[in-house]
Amino acid sequence: MKIQIKKSEILVKRVAKLGVLIASASVVFSSCMKDLDNKFDETQVTDASFWKTESHLLMGANYLYTFLPGIGENNAANWSDDSRSTGNNSISDGSRLVPSSAGDYTGNYQLIRAANTVLEKAQQMSLDPSIINKYSAEARFFRAYAYGELLKRFGGMPIITRTMGLGNELLQAPRGTREEVVNLIYEDLDYAIQNLPDAKDTKSTDYGRINKSVAQALKVRLALFEGTFEKYHKIGDSKKHLTIAKNVANDMISTGYFKLFNYSADPAKSYYYLFQKEANGYANKENILPRLYGKDMTDKISTHNYSRNLEQGAITPTRYLVDAYLYVDGLPREGANRSPYFKPSVSTLTEFENRDPRLAMTVFKRGDLYINGANYQPMFSFTQTGYKTFKYFNAVDWREQISFTEHKVIRYAEVLLSYAEAVYELDGNISDSDLNRSLNLVRERAGMPKLTNKFVSDHQMNMLEEIRRERRVEFALEGEHRYWDIIRWKIAEKVLPLPTLGIQYFENEYAEKPSVKLTPEGYVIAQTAATRKFDPARDYLWPLPITELGLNPNLEQNPEWK
Repeated sequence: MKIQIKKSEILVKRVAKLGVLIASASVVFSSCMKDLDNKFDETQVTDASFWKTESHLLMGANYLYTFLPGIGENNAANWSDDSRSTGNNSISDGSRLVPSSAGDYTGNYQLIRAANTVLEKAQQMSLDPSIINKYSAEARFFRAYAYGELLKRFGGMPIITRTMGLGNELLQAPRGTREEVVNLIYEDLDYAIQNLPDAKDTKSTDYGRINKSVAQALKVRLALFEGTFEKYHKIGDSKKHLTIAKNVANDMISTGYFKLFNYSADPAKSYYYLFQKEANGYANKENILPRLYGKDMTDKISTHNYSRNLEQGAITPTRYLVDAYLYVDGLPREGANRSPYFKPSVSTLTEFENRDPRLAMTVFKRGDLYINGANYQPMFSFTQTGYKTFKYFNAVDWREQISFTEHKVIRYAEVLLSYAEAVYELDGNISDSDLNRSLNLVRERAGMPKLTNKFVSDHQMNMLEEIRRERRVEFALEGEHRYWDIIRWKIAEKVLPLPTLGIQYFENEYAEKPSVKLTPEGYVIAQTAATRKFDPARDYLWPLPITELGLNPNLEQNPEWK
């Protein structure tokens, strides 16, 4: 096996809001976990001269932040039934093959290697133990984050908790079990929780850094994932993980520190402004873990052009997502308990009438301000569903082709909804008081009526389905949320093989008649069921890359992947 040795440049940037330096320090790694050696450019810095001061340790820890998902990761919504891009998605439609290499594998092991380097170097430094513990806690958070991403995709994976050199036996480590990986994740997050300050005790200049509350929120996310995955896939001890999710979420809620974002200038549109620049910053107590871009061109970290991506169809909503939104009376669009507000559509505007306000803040409707000062008209330019995404879109950013709007990696609404779901999954019921301190806060911000046990009973609804629905619409088109939900609930085999449907077509609303296929009801068919599939014996886990299997003969491929 050939080990590549790479040199690194020291990349130093001013980090707005963090008030620290982002630097690659001594932890820039190659594109494969096998590329384990790391040397410095001798003209800039050597390992022998580094790792001496707190500033060095800070720089090493800051490199880990470059692995946080950027706003473009929202495109992962296309893996699910909620959206698609301008072409088919092989994860969504079941057409993918075993890859030669995969960034989802190597990228997470790069982060693990980086975290392990910080942990090892920190222990060799002559610094106050509290300083070492602080940055070690950040490193262990990121290692837990990486293993969580690997677990969701691949299941049990090789557990690497130290750096490796040439010929190290860990290069051919076998896969650990799911339980072993989850236990490591919990150990790392518990260490971070114990050694980092609460969010309420962090300075505004440290906004964006990992703190105790961020580690708690990630623990809630991963415990809920594992608990429901084990429950519905009938493995392991689901109650153990669901109890962890419930208890940690309860701890966060009980502090009273976190709040859902409220846009005081227009509270009814708080959900819209949550995904605009107005919701950036420390003052927004919903932002638990943001990916920062900076303030403006004179005070920037990096920039993005996400509004252009949306205009060009990076993610476009589907019929299934739009149908998931309730009417303002809390009743659905379909089924025996259909809302009396429902009426057959006579235009593309009909389905927005009297609906959950989040629908019109997530999906473009005719008349919304669009590009070049024009009002939006239904179109099939850069969209196969006939819909376009409004969430995160900003017409000024589109014109300037630059944006500093933060990416919401973890926000407080997720903790609230995770608490409600964990309670119900554990007990088979949830009290109105628990709903009021969790899910109903999210509904209240959106302008929707409370969910109560009486309402569910009176209208023959299913409480679990409504808890899941709330999660779906609240996090619509926010990256991987929906995909991992249908994986852990084991419903992917039911929803992904369906044809991908789009808008209801009304010919008089289009300047030019597009060439589209329609269902008998007039809904656009973006992809037929004949070209979609999901194999439950195979597709609930992802395939390991061929390259990694060749480099490590002790790795075993996931079932049914050839």
